[in-house]
Formats: sequence, structure tokens, C-alpha cells
Amino acid sequence: MTQNEIIQGCKKGDEGAYRFLVDAYADQLMGICVRYLRDHQKAEDSVQETFIQVFRSIHTFDGQGSLPGWMCKIAVNCCLKELRKSKRLSFTEEDTVFDQLVEWPEVYDKLNAEDIMAMLDTLPQHYRIIFNLNIIEGYSHKEISEILDIQESHSRTKLTRAKKMIQELYLVNYKKSIV
Repeated sequence: MTQNEIIQGCKKGDEGAYRFLVDAYADQLMGICVRYLRDHQKAEDSVQETFIQVFRSIHTFDGQGSLPGWMCKIAVNCCLKELRKSKRLSFTEEDTVFDQLVEWPEVYDKLNAEDIMAMLDTLPQHYRIIFNLNIIEGYSHKEISEILDIQESHSRTKLTRAKKMIQELYLVNYKKSIV
């Protein structure tokens, strides 16, 4: 099925199109939700909520951009909503001093997805969320500040600190592997 056939089928209420959409994108959406929520059960619930939102609002999808990209944004919003609801989404002002920009060394390009996910899992939640939104999802700091209701500079600071923490984790793990 093409993207257009899926969209048109869902708009018409075609169960086959709904099923195709779920089968084609559930794993991708689950990966996003796990990255934000860390809890498999809550991630499954957010994927379910994502599909509910997709089916309810598919008629508003105008074909600009990709359907998976649109669905990923809905998934991120569902995860952030869940974190807010459970009061696990908080951004304190304790570290608003802007640190020196951290470069993303080429050596990180050699890491596999499991290594990166393991390092991300060790980050404090507020760093991990901003890292996910900016580095993985591609949101700008302006967009992040609007989504999370924080200042742009706060988003930049948290990202810088997240990169530093990942860099330190990498160096610690790298040193272990060569000893």
C-alpha cells in the first residue's frame, strides 16, 4: 500500500488501512516511546494513544511531509503528555549557566544504536528528553522551548550537559575496553 492509499483508506474508515498502518509503524513508534518513557508498559500505552490520535486526526493530515514523520511527532507529544501527567517532566533552573559548546566527536559515529541507547538511559530525564528532541527528532531549540515551556537557552544548556555526560560515559567505557 502506498502512503496515499493508507491515508485515504484511514480517512474512509477502512479497517485494512488501519491494520496496515499499525503493522507498518508500531515498532518505530514503540522505539520512540521507550526512548522517552523508559518503561515498556507506559511506552505500549503511549503507542496505543498515538494510534488513537492518528486515527482521530488523519483527516487533518494534508500530505505535506511524511506520514511516519507526522506520526512520530504525535508519539513524542503523547510521551511528553504522559510524563507531565505522572509529574516526571520537570526542568529545574539549577544549571542555566551556559557551558562551552561540546563537539560531537567522530568516534560517536562508530557507536551502534544499543550503545547509544544504553548511554541515553543513564542520563537524567531532563537531559535525555532534550537530547532526544534535538539530536534524534530534529527539533530546534526554539521548538523545544515551546513544547516544554522553557527558555531556549535552558534547552541549549541541557543539551550541552547531556553531550558532556555522554562523552564522559563513552570515555569511561572506552578506557575499560582497552585495559
